[in-house]
Amino acid sequence: MALEMNTDKVICPTCGTGYSKRKGFFPVSYGELYKGMGYIPYCRSCIDKIYSQYLAQCKDSKMAVRQTCRKLDLYWNENIFDSVVKKSSVRSLMTQYIVRINSVSCAGKSYDDTLLDEGILWSFDATQVAAEPQDIDPEETDETNTAEELDTPQEVIAFWGTGYSKEMYEQLEQRRKYYSSKFPDAFSDAGGNDIGSDVLMRQLCNLEVSISKDAAAGRSIDKSVNSLNTLIGSLNLKPAQKKSDELDASIANTPLGVWLFRYENKRPLPEIDKSLQDVNRIKKYVFTWLGHICKMCGVKNGYTRMYEEEINRLRVEKPEYEDEDDESVLIDAYSESQDGDE
Repeated sequence: MALEMNTDKVICPTCGTGYSKRKGFFPVSYGELYKGMGYIPYCRSCIDKIYSQYLAQCKDSKMAVRQTCRKLDLYWNENIFDSVVKKSSVRSLMTQYIVRINSVSCAGKSYDDTLLDEGILWSFDATQVAAEPQDIDPEETDETNTAEELDTPQEVIAFWGTGYSKEMYEQLEQRRKYYSSKFPDAFSDAGGNDIGSDVLMRQLCNLEVSISKDAAAGRSIDKSVNSLNTLIGSLNLKPAQKKSDELDASIANTPLGVWLFRYENKRPLPEIDKSLQDVNRIKKYVFTWLGHICKMCGVKNGYTRMYEEEINRLRVEKPEYEDEDDESVLIDAYSESQDGDE
């Protein structure tokens, strides 16, 4: 368990900033060098600055984290790093990694344990190490030769990292140029400052080259193919996604006048069938009674004429009798009804 030092103020030896306590400002560590107080003596901000400086030099977050671990005598493990990269957090990448290596399985380990895991703790002379007999696959030996011996450009090494063979570097660079030319919007140019695009580019190219090698060697590639498909989908590079994006872009960038021209000249509306033309005569009904308003306003037009024709059709006129007045007509009608009753 980390120990809290009973001091009025804790000062970071790198930046000289004073803190009221170590907890929350200094990373916890159970390593051999820090077990006395349980904390790394450098504050989180200074450690993040060290990591950022390495990252600016190598352009590779994995290499930058490992170099920071070597500088601070912290345990380095690639699997732990990969698990940290996959998770999003408000903390910095270096802070997340230090928290993970303080777990039960890694507590108390240092960078010496990393070198022990790799079998190079006591290997100080590279030529001596190469001369020692080792049971290593020749294909793996080719891929772990140093880039300096293979005369690979330094900018290529800085982007992909060390440890690849010359053939591997060439294949990765070939895939990188292909994707950069086909999808310029998805990836930054070579030497760009977009770290996220560079990370995605490395993952995509490494997966594709690894799948090709495994397929040629007869090994299973199902998991790698699934990972590649997931990565391509997250980048919106699938054919269906590209077609959808292109269609949306085409619709968004097409002016309204162009759409009107297309519909009027290339896809005009067909003539309406006669059986469907004002079947309920709603149009005539509206225009007819619109004529009433026109007539009230003293306007003479087609609507007024339609209104007058309809009124004439519906008008009921009182019948007229020649040489008879209304009283005689009523008497005759009443007399006829009486006679009928008898």
